[in-house]
Amino acid sequence: MTRSKLEKVPEGFRTRIRYGKDQRGRFTIRLQDEAAALRRDAGLRKLAALLTKAGHSDHAPHLLTKAAEADEAKFKQIRQYVQALCTGGAVVDRPVPSGTTFRQLAERWTSGELHRKWPDHVKLKRSVENDKTRFKKLFEEIGDVPLVAFRLEHAERGRSALPSERSSATRWQYAQLISKVLKLAVYPCRIIERSPLPAGFLPRVKSSKAFSYLYPDEDALLLACREVPLELRMLYGFLAREGCRLGEALSLTWADVDVNRGAVVLDENKSDDPRAWALSPGVAAALDRFKPQGAQPRDLIFKVSSPEHLAETFRGHLTLAGVNRPELTARTKSRNPIRVHDLRATFVTLSLAAGKSEAWVADRTGHKSSTMINRYRRQARQAQELGIGVLLPLDAAIPDLPEAPDQGGPTRARRAPVVGRRAAESPAKSLPAPVLPALKSPSLTGVPVRAREGLPGSPVPQSSV
Repeated sequence: MTRSKLEKVPEGFRTRIRYGKDQRGRFTIRLQDEAAALRRDAGLRKLAALLTKAGHSDHAPHLLTKAAEADEAKFKQIRQYVQALCTGGAVVDRPVPSGTTFRQLAERWTSGELHRKWPDHVKLKRSVENDKTRFKKLFEEIGDVPLVAFRLEHAERGRSALPSERSSATRWQYAQLISKVLKLAVYPCRIIERSPLPAGFLPRVKSSKAFSYLYPDEDALLLACREVPLELRMLYGFLAREGCRLGEALSLTWADVDVNRGAVVLDENKSDDPRAWALSPGVAAALDRFKPQGAQPRDLIFKVSSPEHLAETFRGHLTLAGVNRPELTARTKSRNPIRVHDLRATFVTLSLAAGKSEAWVADRTGHKSSTMINRYRRQARQAQELGIGVLLPLDAAIPDLPEAPDQGGPTRARRAPVVGRRAAESPAKSLPAPVLPALKSPSLTGVPVRAREGLPGSPVPQSSV
């Protein structure tokens, strides 16, 4: 129960309100019109009654002071906040009336605004394009719900809006986005005190679906198909031969790749684990020929206009190239149609089948645990038993790559001779003659070693031959 008394003061009108148990306060209504002040007074008394009934009278002094001094628009926002607070039981450490909606905070997150404001607490979002697409679906159901009024029912409504045929992994991705936005609303944004989602809200992911991957002859058909744009064939070939994520490949610039030495540096990636590795045979040469004249170091290597629709485009290109293996397009309870992401599965499967170590694979894919890589071992054993072989070098698989610059135009440095383990994996005829004898001297591990004295191209001591 509340009581009030309105009196005129220079700032406007002052009201005295009693709330809670033996609690009272004086609040200044900064309005000069008496009729408007009376309406505001009545509104304040209703807010005080709501807070008292819900057991939140300890927040009344702050909220009633703000509501008394606010203009009409701000008062409506505070009233909405109090109603949400009292009906949902959410308690905040520092009550801050906020009309921020689920949509608004999600957009601040995906735009990078939250990372710039709190770089130590909010990571820069890497897979932002995919998440923007998912958020569009969620916004249709729960986008305009104020976060202070957000309840479990809203989250369930957003999750249930997905088609029933979506996989558990897809449903987990949407649920995880809802959960993350609410966690950001708790901290560092401090819009709400706690998330309304209970433990167990995220669905369990069933990882029973089979992975699809391309056979080497299918990869060769795709990359040789001139009806597929060259820039996309380069992207497909790069992903299948290097194993990185699609988002990582699309973020690569020419400064990240040393085509002369055949190395790539990936400092920014999804797992925030900088890594570098030697490019597969033919990739550096293909990139060197693909690089546009006048390209700047910070220019992107692969430019894709609509990455969110690339899976459908990829399947269409496979059909165009004459790759028609039924399992690549099947959608069943145990298998999904092949995606661009499955070129990563192609890399892992064929690498394991060729005898590459788990550490070698992880250096390129960025996998953090053996569990993820072991999921590919069964199909790797199948590929090994079938003897399907390895992928062609990228520069040989794409026949219409531009020719390397000749002496009439700008020249590029030639790649230095490669020795050691990579030399053993490359055709010996590609190395200068003075280096060849060094490859005949095996180390204790069976890996050829270079001459211990002199540089590549210098005479080799007789003891090492």
